Amino acid sequence: MALRALTASVLLVIPVALAGAQSWKNTAPESFKANGQITGAAGGAASAMTIAIDKYTSDADHQALADTLKSGGHAAFVAALKKAPAIGKLTMGKRTFTIRWARTQPVGTDHRRVAAVTDEPIFFAGAGAVDAKPTAGFDIGVIEFTIDAVGLGKGTMAPAAKVKAGGDTGVEVEDYSGKRIELVTVTRNLK
Repeated sequence: MALRALTASVLLVIPVALAGAQSWKNTAPESFKANGQITGAAGGAASAMTIAIDKYTSDADHQALADTLKSGGHAAFVAALKKAPAIGKLTMGKRTFTIRWARTQPVGTDHRRVAAVTDEPIFFAGAGAVDAKPTAGFDIGVIEFTIDAVGLGKGTMAPAAKVKAGGDTGVEVEDYSGKRIELVTVTRNLK
């Protein structure tokens, strides 16, 4: 998809911080269906995906990755992430991507936020444009959504991203396209 307007980078923040303990009721394994869309001046695209989380990242593994990001930057974080155990998968069409980091935290009394990171980019929106920036360094995919107690929600996805320490939550995400994909509907699959 050649969306010229989407080739500029923008810093985004993962709302589930890479700092602090995870306080939540463990609901894994669980899966979600999400419908994503991205629009721009040149048009738009939509896709359905499934996010299956077998277990959430432990506090110890989470802290190790957070420390690696702080001390070694994005490249060290990606190397450590690729060595982490597979804890889920994101499926889009016939393609599957391994999730190696996932966290969930309560938001208020009846919502929770889920964030997950794949160990490779999902796709590069705008990479086919004549003046597109190089794709090197955008090594991961980042998914974030908020879901209510009934199992309905919405969120965003940075399908090709890089991260750095900083910001309010301790992590800033730079999305290749400069515009996150909107997850317009997210539903938790009932067991």
